[in-house]
Formats: sequence, structure tokens, C-alpha cells
Amino acid sequence: MKSLKFLFSIITLTVIICTNTDIQAQKTFKNPILTGMNPDPSICRVGDDFYLVTSTFEYFPGLPIYHSRDLVHWKLISYALSTPTANPLKNCDASGGQYAPTIRYHDGLFYVIGTNYGGTGSKGISYVTATNPAGPWSEPIWMNPNLWYVDPSLEFVDDVCYYLSPDNQGSFLLGILNPKTGRFTEPLKLIAAGLGGSSPEGPHLYKVGDYYYIMSAEGGTGYQHREVIQRSKSPWGPYEPSPKNPVLSNMSVPKHPFQAIGHADLVQLQDGSWWVVTLGIRPRNGSYQHLGRETFLAPVTWDENGWPRVGEKGIVEEEYPVPNLPEHKWEKDPVRDDFDNSKLNLYWNFIRNPYSKDWSLTERPGYLRLKGSKINFTGKDSPAFIGRRQTVFDITVSTKISFVPVAENEEAGLVIRANDKNYYTLLITQKEGKRVVMFRKYLKDAIAGISYQEISDGDIVLRIDATDKNYQFWAQEEGKWANLIGIASTKDVSSEIVGGFTGVFIGMYASGNGTANTNPADFDWFDFDDGSGEISLFKNVETDKIKILKSEDGIILKTQDTCQYKIYSSSGILIEKDTCYQTQTIGRSLTPGVYIIGVETPTGTEIMKFIKK
Repeated sequence: MKSLKFLFSIITLTVIICTNTDIQAQKTFKNPILTGMNPDPSICRVGDDFYLVTSTFEYFPGLPIYHSRDLVHWKLISYALSTPTANPLKNCDASGGQYAPTIRYHDGLFYVIGTNYGGTGSKGISYVTATNPAGPWSEPIWMNPNLWYVDPSLEFVDDVCYYLSPDNQGSFLLGILNPKTGRFTEPLKLIAAGLGGSSPEGPHLYKVGDYYYIMSAEGGTGYQHREVIQRSKSPWGPYEPSPKNPVLSNMSVPKHPFQAIGHADLVQLQDGSWWVVTLGIRPRNGSYQHLGRETFLAPVTWDENGWPRVGEKGIVEEEYPVPNLPEHKWEKDPVRDDFDNSKLNLYWNFIRNPYSKDWSLTERPGYLRLKGSKINFTGKDSPAFIGRRQTVFDITVSTKISFVPVAENEEAGLVIRANDKNYYTLLITQKEGKRVVMFRKYLKDAIAGISYQEISDGDIVLRIDATDKNYQFWAQEEGKWANLIGIASTKDVSSEIVGGFTGVFIGMYASGNGTANTNPADFDWFDFDDGSGEISLFKNVETDKIKILKSEDGIILKTQDTCQYKIYSSSGILIEKDTCYQTQTIGRSLTPGVYIIGVETPTGTEIMKFIKK
């Protein structure tokens, strides 16, 4: 079936990519192009460079700016809203904050416009500008008068700046804006309505040939999501709908791995071909998704009557031939962040506007220090938390933490956060006067389960292994086997269960739950492994002492000393254990899946993740 889809994509793209060589036409890419929570994508091209922005809601900094030169490979280069005055998030609800932005370029200046819902001090719609998309970005220009419409957009046509947004009642408003002042030189007018689906939103205006097009999303951002288009020879209407709507949607193919396709933006390449970026989800285990709405890419064809569409039926597929552009890959971020810099890497985020006193990279050089305040995850505030998007289903994150709690309210560790009322924590705390490592489920605004084990003094390695079905929570004391502390379902933190517009974030935190922690929590490193192969997670054994390698028959274990090994399934079940010396093949009977291998030698313990295809 996949080969038929691939052939179909090539046929529909022949007109667009006729200048490609045969070799180029055979190259493909796979969707999504931006994984993890990256919804509501908007894109613009400047020369040979492409820039894309997505929504961030209650996370800070706001509105990440991505850069690409081939539309397939993207690099995070900045945030449009990186100050509390530009992105006021205090007291905003989960899935409040910064909604769907638009990015445009005109006359040497980049513009990003969006709406802030709920942050104390927000005035609704604002936009920021920059001469360099990597920053710095200006402080916001708030619309005057203040507007609270969702999903605003800008488009420059013949040096005229058009403002377009929903009226939040099913129709669209258009005005002419003075981009220097934020004031309208032509007041807002009702120019068009939605085309029959619920929640008309995310509109963009384009001038193509003799027509002005409004492309917009309908059906809500769930499984009936779709993108539709209408046009007029005047920006003020009247508009006629396309007879080929929807432009794109996967709602007619409920078993397709991509769903909720919609909220899109068009871009034209140097060769004249057109592409679209759109949000979508990847449900698993039924209709449940927890990674959030991601960014997908698809080619667009225009028919002889001037109407655009993705393929023949508007379905966004898993794989397409690459755009007619030179391939440009970026250097990947390393698995480990050692916190050796004076600034955080760009992929780290806070919840709402952070308190600078809660964290430091300089108080103990080489460590991330989190000073737990009285704030925890249950309120509309900013706890001492630093996290990042979960970007793939099969992932392992781990950290080495130094933390000494002195009371049962004091804790620090790792968190999987869906929102303020739904999260999992793997933490160090005190219980009945003893230091323990604890796994806690917090679901539907209440504690749903706790398990814990006593631990000795000293640093602890905390690890979370994820599949598309569950999370495993592990703890390892130095020189000892890792212990499984708890298991939790991904379904319970899916958007279908918890609601809202965000996906799961994974990170480090500290909290005193009502009073500040006595001692800081120091994180030596943080590993973020996307599960692409066997990865050493705990590096307390030299690589020349032990090696674990894949083979067609199983796993080749090489060691200089006699060792003991254990193989666990992804659900924590012990499958195999034995003694090994020098070189041995183990795990011959393993079926495809994710496994954890522990090897104990006289010099230490090594824990590795193994994926058998």
C-alpha cells in the first residue's frame, strides 16, 4: 500500500517538480517534519531560506522560530517572545497563553503576530519585528484598539499591510494596518464567512495571479479538522468557495496514522512549486495522542481553474518526494546536556513566566541548580521547572541529581507534564524520616498512585523509558542495579483524556509544596535519547571495558571481566539473566520491541536501551 501511495504522490507532483533529476525525484522525506508539540505552523520564504513559527500556549519563551533551507530539515534559532513583557503568562490557564501566530517578511523586516489569552498584562493581539529572525526581536506592538480575536494574520500586497482574523463568531475580518503604529488605516470589515464547518479559524490571505485567496481551518482542532479555501478578485470580497474543498484533511480516512490535519500555511518555492505546512496528530492505541499536535509538510498542486489542493483527495501522507531544493541538514543536538554553558540551550522551556531566583547555571558550575519554591505544578504559576517537548514515542530521558530533602514536603526530580492537573513525577523526597525515591501519578487533579523505595545518601540517576503505550520510571544508586519504581500509561496523559492544546513535556523540577526547599537540587547532566538505537545511558563504565552491540542473532555482549546481565521488557518484566565472560551473544529469543539491558561488572553497572526491529 505504501508503494502505491508513493507512486501516486510522484504522479501528482510531476507538473510541480518537472525540473528535478531522476535521482532527486527518488529521494523522499517522512512526516512529520517537526515532532512534539509544534501546532499552528506558519511559514515564509526569504530568498533561499525558510522560516517557520508555531504556538506555545503557557510555555516560555514563546513562539519558536525555526530555520530551513530544504523544507525538510529544521533548526530552532530563536523565540519571537523571549521576555515577560512580550509574553505575559502569569496566571494564564493551561493551554492559555500564546495562540496561533503568523510569520511574514516585508521590506527587510520579519513580523510575527499572535494572540495572548489569559496572561496578566496581556492586551490581546500583538506583533513583534526583527531584521534577523535569530533575534533580537522587538518588544510587542499591541493592537490599538486592543483586539482579542484568535489566530490573526498579516499579508503584504503591493506595500499594503492587510490584517485578517476570525471575528470569533464564524466569519472573517479584514483591515489595512499601519505596521509601524499598530493602528488601522482602513477599519476592520466583515468580508467572508466560514464554509460550513465548526470553528472557522487560522485564516491566511494570499494574492496569487488575479485573485485574493483566504485559506482557513474548520471543524475544530480534532478529528474533523480540515483546511478550506475561497477567493475573490477584491480583498474585500465577495468570496467564492473552491469546488475542490477541502484543500487538505484526513478526516475521510479514519484509519490513517495521521489525523486532525488542518490549520495550514502555503509557501512558494524558487522553482514556482507550492507546498503547505499543517498541524496534525499521530494517535496510538486507539484514538489517543500525547505528543501534541505536530507540523507536517505536503506538496500542493493548482488545477487549470486556479484552485489548490494536496493530491486528489487532500490527504496528507506519510512520505513524499523531497522538494526541489538542495538538501541541507543541520548538526544534531547531542544526547547529553552537561550544563557547562552559562545559558540554557534553546530547546529548554519554562511553565509560564519563570522566577530568575529559582534556577542557576553559575552557582555550581557544570550543574543546573533548581531551588524549589513553595510553588508546585497544581497552580497557575511557575514552579522551578525546566523541560522540553517529548518528540518521539520511544524515548529515554535520564539525569543525575544531587538533592538532600529534610522534610516530606521537599522534593526534586523528573516530571512528565501534560497540564496543571495531569502529570507523572519521579522524585527524591523524605518519607518517615528516610530518604526515598518516589513515583507519583497525579491525574484529574488528584494523586492517583504512589510507590517508593528507600535510598542511601549520594547522587541518584533517575531515568524514564517511554514507548507509545507506557512510561517506566527507574532509579539507580551508584554502583548498584537500577530499580523499577513505577509504570504509567501514555493514554492517561493524552489530549483526548486531559483536554487542552499542548503535548507532553519532560523535564527537571524542584518544589517545597507550600514552603521553599531547604536545599537546592543540582542536576549534573540530562540525557535525551530519541530511541534511534542502542544508547549507553549511564556512563560509569569505560567503553573499552564493555560493549553491547546489535547482531542479527541477538545482542553481542563484550566484556573484559566476568559479568552478570539482565534483560527486561519495556514493561519491566525480567526476560533473561545469566553470567557472561568476554564475548557472548545474548537475547537470541527476543521478539521485536524495546528492551532494557543491565550489565554488572566488578567495576560498575551499565544500563543500555535496545530496540529490536
